[in-house]
Formats: sequence, structure tokens, C-alpha cells
Amino acid sequence: MHTPEIFTMDMPQLSKTRNIRVWTPSNYESEPTRRFPVLYMHDAQNLFDKQTAAYGEIWDVHTAVEKAMKEKDFKGIIIVGIDNAPGLERLDEYSPWISERANELKELGEFTRDIGGEGVRYGEFLVDTLKPYIDDNYRTIPDRDHTGVAGSSMGGFISLYLGAQYPEIFGKIGAFSTAAWFADRALTSHLNKIDKNYRTRWYLDIGTEETSNQNVKDFNKLYVDGSLAIEKQLLDLGVPRDDVKLVIEEGANHFETAWARRFPAAFDWLFEI
Repeated sequence: MHTPEIFTMDMPQLSKTRNIRVWTPSNYESEPTRRFPVLYMHDAQNLFDKQTAAYGEIWDVHTAVEKAMKEKDFKGIIIVGIDNAPGLERLDEYSPWISERANELKELGEFTRDIGGEGVRYGEFLVDTLKPYIDDNYRTIPDRDHTGVAGSSMGGFISLYLGAQYPEIFGKIGAFSTAAWFADRALTSHLNKIDKNYRTRWYLDIGTEETSNQNVKDFNKLYVDGSLAIEKQLLDLGVPRDDVKLVIEEGANHFETAWARRFPAAFDWLFEI
């Protein structure tokens, strides 16, 4: 399997630059007239290459796609990964709102400033800068029915925001191990704005042993309850049951190996393979 193309892109909305990793399937070159759906993913350092992964493990998403192509006659997809920002900047970018809970969970660290609040501009970068570039430079199918966004933890958080904020852009949302606790009231309020005139697939999952800090008692319950609440909210809003999927994995923790394990089935469901 070939490696992703990596390039640096300006993020004018945030006055930053960022590495972008674009993986194309094995038939991209051999079928030069074929166009492909696109899945945008956060925390790209942890998707493809163990050498760049923060904790030495990866989602291995490209292997899952190639397996679907080989075993299920799937015609392929382009995966666009956006590297995450360092340190607390990652939390800033992955939430449109200042965290309501981080200061309550003192064991997470001693913060000298508010955390979060740059997610609106991060979303604008993805929609107004990155996606047009990808559509102009790769053979994509640019419509919403062939465009998804996915991530884990805070990456799941921002993916849910993007699904509700840009229903005309994203038709498939993958929220793995969502850190809903980070700003749960703001996220709930935002999801209430979902436009049901668009059919969107909402994938949620969680492990029963998730935590972001072992010193915080019952952190796993915050994670599980958050995903259960999101599922209930989507259904209460009238999203069809067939378009909402929640997977609860017994004993699973908050780590790349868990997301790698669940990604293939999630991918198949999101793209209806």
C-alpha cells in the first residue's frame, strides 16, 4: 500500500499552517476516469503511520478501506487527514466553545487560560479552504452524499458540530469516543439545530472503560453517558433510527487500537457498503 501525500497548507481562518495527509486508494491511478467519495479525518498523525503517531499506534484506516475494496467490491475512497495542533491548541480547535467542564476536572491539569473556542474557525478552514482545494486537485465526488467527516474524542466532538453546522457539506458523521463532557450543554444546544431536510448518517461509539485521566473517578461514565445522550437527542429530534448507530464496546479504552478495531464496521455502515 502506498503512503499518503503530505503537504503543508495555510489556515487563514486561524493564522496557522498545518500538515494535510491525503491517501488515495490503489485504483486511483489505474482508473483515471473514476471519481471518489471523501472522508475527512482529524488527528491525522495517528491514522496511517506509526512513526508519526502520538502513542505509537494508528487507526490503520487505509488498510480497512483496501480490505473493503477487496472483499466487498467497494470502489474506493479518498481519505483526507488534518494533523492536529500541539498541546492545548488541539482542544481549542476541536471545540467551538470554551470548555464548561475542564476547570471542574482539576486533575486534567492546571490551566492558566480558557480552553476551546476556535472550532468555528477550524470548521471554516475545513469547509472554505481545505475542501475546495481537495475537490480542485483530486478526483472527488464533491456532493454531501459522498462526503464524510470523522474523528475520536475531541475529534468526534468537532465532527458532530460540523455535521449540524454544515449539513449541505457532510452527509456522514463518525463520532468515535466523543468527549461530549468538554462542553456538553453547548453541544446539545447546537445539535438541536439539525436540519432534518438533509439525510445524514450519524455513527457514535464508546468503550465502557474510557477515560482521559485515571485520577478522575468515574470518567468512563462521563464518556458513556455523553454518547447515550447524543443518541437519544438525535432520535428525539426525529432523525430516523436507521440513520443513527451507537456501538458500546465492553472493556474498550480511549486509545487508537480501540478505534482501529471499530473503524472497519463503522466505515461500512457510514458508506453503506
